[in-house]
Amino acid sequence: MTEASNSLFSTGFRALESALTAHEHMQTARAANVANIDTPNYQADPRSFADFLATQQKNNSSVGMARTKNSHMSGNSGAGLNISMANHAHNSGRMDGNSVDVQKEMAKMAETQLMYELTLRLIKGKLGGLANAIKEGR
Repeated sequence: MTEASNSLFSTGFRALESALTAHEHMQTARAANVANIDTPNYQADPRSFADFLATQQKNNSSVGMARTKNSHMSGNSGAGLNISMANHAHNSGRMDGNSVDVQKEMAKMAETQLMYELTLRLIKGKLGGLANAIKEGR
């Protein structure tokens, strides 16, 4: 890719790509939890989307929020609001020690699917904007 095309597909697309990958990992974790509903002593994977996104951004160091002024908060400082509910493994009182709550897992899977589709729409919108810019350039 040329330098101009790299700037077109820089932070915004990379951030959305990281979000898609984090949603995929989230869905895989939820599916593993549901698949192990009958496994004795299985502890549900409690990680949230924020956990998967942080891992994804750490693996792809070019993704992150840029600070344009020193007074702005750093994107990787960990400061800010935590919108996820407390995600911790708990024993649901089952005799076999399994901590999977199938209703919660299915709700999380539905939410993750909706967020994945929203992220895809954002990517489609960005690509549509680029396509319009290219068509007007003729």
